[in-house]
Amino acid sequence: MGVYELDIYAKTLYGAPLFVSFESAMSAEQRGYGALEVSWETPIQANSSQILAGVKSWSRLRLVRNSYGIPETEDDGWVILESSAGVGGGSGDPTNRFLDDSAVPGRVYYYAVFVSTAPDVYDSATAYYPGDLATYSGKVYVASANSTGLQPDTNPGSWTLTGMTESWYRCGGCVGLAVKDFTHSELLYDHIPRPYKVDVVESTASSIPVNEQLLRFCRIFGYFFDVIKCEHDQLLRINNVMLCTDRQLMLRSHELGVNDRMPALPELRRSYVANAALIQRDRGSVESTQKLVKALTGWDSDVLIGYNELHDLDEAAFASPSYPDWQRDKVYYTTVGSQLYSDIVTYNGTLYAAIGTPRRESAYLSYTGSNPVRTGTGSIVKDPDRVADPYPGYVRLSNAAAGDTLTYTFAAPAAGTYTVLAVLIADPAGGIISAKVNGVDGGMTPIDLYSSSRQQVPVAVVGTFTLTATGNTLTLTSTAKNALSKGYDITISYLLIQGTGVNLNVTPTGHAQSATYWQAITPNTLKDTQTEWNPLTAGYGSWNLLIPGGAVNPDVTATATPDWWISPQGASVGTGSPGSGNSLNYTALGTAGTREVFLSGPVRTTAWSTSETYYPGQAVTWNPLGWATAPVYVAVTQSVGRQPDLNPDKWRFTPYRSNFTPEASRILTDSVYTPKVVSWSPTRSYKKGARISWRGHLYEAARPSLGIYPTGYSTDNLWWRWCGLNIQRYTYSLYHNRTSTATGEDVRLFINWYNSNGTYGGLGFVQSDAQMLFDRFETTPTYPQATGSAPAGWTVPTAGTHGVAIPWVTAWGTWANTRGVVRPTAWNSASALERQAGRVMFFQRDWVYPTPPAGQQGEQVYATFMSAPDGSQALMEHGLTFRYNASAYWLASRDRLTYTTVTVSGGTVTAVTVAVVATWTPIAYGERMRVRNRSGDILVEARGWSGWRTLASVSDTRNNTALGYGLLERVRT
Repeated sequence: MGVYELDIYAKTLYGAPLFVSFESAMSAEQRGYGALEVSWETPIQANSSQILAGVKSWSRLRLVRNSYGIPETEDDGWVILESSAGVGGGSGDPTNRFLDDSAVPGRVYYYAVFVSTAPDVYDSATAYYPGDLATYSGKVYVASANSTGLQPDTNPGSWTLTGMTESWYRCGGCVGLAVKDFTHSELLYDHIPRPYKVDVVESTASSIPVNEQLLRFCRIFGYFFDVIKCEHDQLLRINNVMLCTDRQLMLRSHELGVNDRMPALPELRRSYVANAALIQRDRGSVESTQKLVKALTGWDSDVLIGYNELHDLDEAAFASPSYPDWQRDKVYYTTVGSQLYSDIVTYNGTLYAAIGTPRRESAYLSYTGSNPVRTGTGSIVKDPDRVADPYPGYVRLSNAAAGDTLTYTFAAPAAGTYTVLAVLIADPAGGIISAKVNGVDGGMTPIDLYSSSRQQVPVAVVGTFTLTATGNTLTLTSTAKNALSKGYDITISYLLIQGTGVNLNVTPTGHAQSATYWQAITPNTLKDTQTEWNPLTAGYGSWNLLIPGGAVNPDVTATATPDWWISPQGASVGTGSPGSGNSLNYTALGTAGTREVFLSGPVRTTAWSTSETYYPGQAVTWNPLGWATAPVYVAVTQSVGRQPDLNPDKWRFTPYRSNFTPEASRILTDSVYTPKVVSWSPTRSYKKGARISWRGHLYEAARPSLGIYPTGYSTDNLWWRWCGLNIQRYTYSLYHNRTSTATGEDVRLFINWYNSNGTYGGLGFVQSDAQMLFDRFETTPTYPQATGSAPAGWTVPTAGTHGVAIPWVTAWGTWANTRGVVRPTAWNSASALERQAGRVMFFQRDWVYPTPPAGQQGEQVYATFMSAPDGSQALMEHGLTFRYNASAYWLASRDRLTYTTVTVSGGTVTAVTVAVVATWTPIAYGERMRVRNRSGDILVEARGWSGWRTLASVSDTRNNTALGYGLLERVRT
């Protein structure tokens, strides 16, 4: 206890530091009461700096202390030490430490080391990025744009004159708790019986001198009792934003919804959260509402608090999804011949679906396509998995000479006009290159690929070209080299092609091309639906099933038993695993004509009665004037005999229509919105402070960038700082629309996401076959139960019931869950055959919906691979298992499809046979796999850069009556 180094652990606990150009490991260790010894390594230049690592020197070192968080700048706190290089903490000095004996006992303190360095002299051959400093003609300039060879004094668009003479860099930080003396040592000493304190002579008539050796022994234990007391007091301050740890402060900012706009300086962060707490506390109060009215209108007002009109749990369903308004400068996705997966917009009160030529864009990883062709003396090197670098991989023409070329062949979604962009890699041996597509120069300025360390350069626009569907070529030519470069090498990571937006700025109506790119949706053909099951209350709410024939409320009408009452179900609210309903297709069971599954949200009402007791949320009709449509009133509080039109304190008049179409005005609206962190895009420019997600991590931009990857790991680079894992737990409420009344048609899914606190996280809907990536696993799942039991085998569930939900089962090993990611942890035994059979976590599909009609998708299972299996990837494999039982199963792993039979005798595996059915190039980390299992065929697909691609399609009926689905890991054979 007492030593906290700012490593990955400290980032997780106390927040991420800013990007640094110099590095220095730091620690703060307790050396007594109110004393912390801060030590650090001699700062060296970070490897990610654009200047040669280990060469750049610094002149002054400064140690800064702050009681609110890691100091952000060189003057953010109390400067407790400042020295020159080589003197008291400088370069090569072994005494890189400082005893801070002025700390207030019982407080947490944050320290940071800063070093200053003079700007480099401007070099016309160096590539400068925004924020870089350079000295030119005795003056210091700061770069405001990317540039090479542009003199600072004559190019104000790229350089700005500053008054700076030196720049400070933070090298590292640490945190420590200063211990307070609570006199536990003296307390222990005082409780020792008097005879044990006697040194040589005992005298009952005189005072006993202090036994110094015994007191020192008591201090060994007393000191750490004081440490425990300090830690306990710190936990008592967990809600005091001025005294809690920086990590607790960030959690409070998330709760208040201000985490995305926190100030950089630690003290300001704490004041910001404190003020936000006061604002949140007053929000909705009489005083704050009066102030708001005063600010908006200039009028004073009387505000009275009425009844709580929030929806209860039974009514927390959704109706009539609100489609977005049509927007200019946006390209909309289309699906040929179908409104189902096309973008749908609202324009002048009417819904329109995008039609016509789909949007066209693709991304190609250079190392996964056809082998590139070279000319000249260089050799080609392909590296598909550079885990140590902030980019996915590359193709390199090594040992090239001037004039050598590297040609890459690629396809386009369709013939047409495209903009071609390339992501290139700078290298110590990189040359200066030019580019052509299909032999045509698109006007790209030659790019210098020299860098002192290997790193990705911003996205380069090669030009706009007319491409064919296949056989297009990108040719890179090494024409020269930088004077500092070791060679003429060419390195490319990937290329992008972007098609022109065919429906860009074409309004759905009133434009000459409106009919070409938009199609009006016939009213009432998109039926509104939502889930009818409430897992918290284990019953149905006031949003009820609407039968197409006109009967209402079959859940309370004993004679109404619709033969088609089947609908997809969302995940359980809270921490439960997904619900048992998992069918997205529907086939009518009866022969009484075409049926359409949809759940509607009519307002269930009865005529108001003078004798009935009404509760909040209940709806009634009251029509004393004999209107053609009876008005609907909703109770805002409990009442008896209070006439709705005469008691506005008990009843609220609504525009609802009784037992009629879904009411869009009843959609639940949320006062707090949890913003989603968008994924990094190679074609989007980012400003300093922008937040993105990439490969399961959160990052914040340290400086402006375009096409520069974050690291993909829990580390910083020159452009991005790591801010923690991008992990949130979500549950969802699912409802859907249908575009046709024909049987067996797919549905359009709408999913409302909620985080672990129940906060609404936004609406997602399936606009193509790309699936949402919200997998969840629970180690101690709970399931909602319903009346009735699940029929066994391939049978249809009873209409209107759910049956028993499906639990996860493990075999031949143990599994654990951490933050929603599941992984195997142990084998049941050391048996080699058992490990070849594999450890598996699966669920047994005990009951199903009707067999989907011909041409439908059947059952589909999805998985996202987050890492390689334990041990060497060459020796282990893992993937999706299906058609699983104890004697045989299918496995779709990262690189092959296999069928395995297992022989078990007396609980021991005695034989394992693995038959390879298909193979493919291994899918990458973070890629999505989909397996479609039908009774006679299997389709395996993966989703990467350019959408779904087929890995294997086989016709096979082996073990097709087995109903197990899950995850399996095994020793590869």
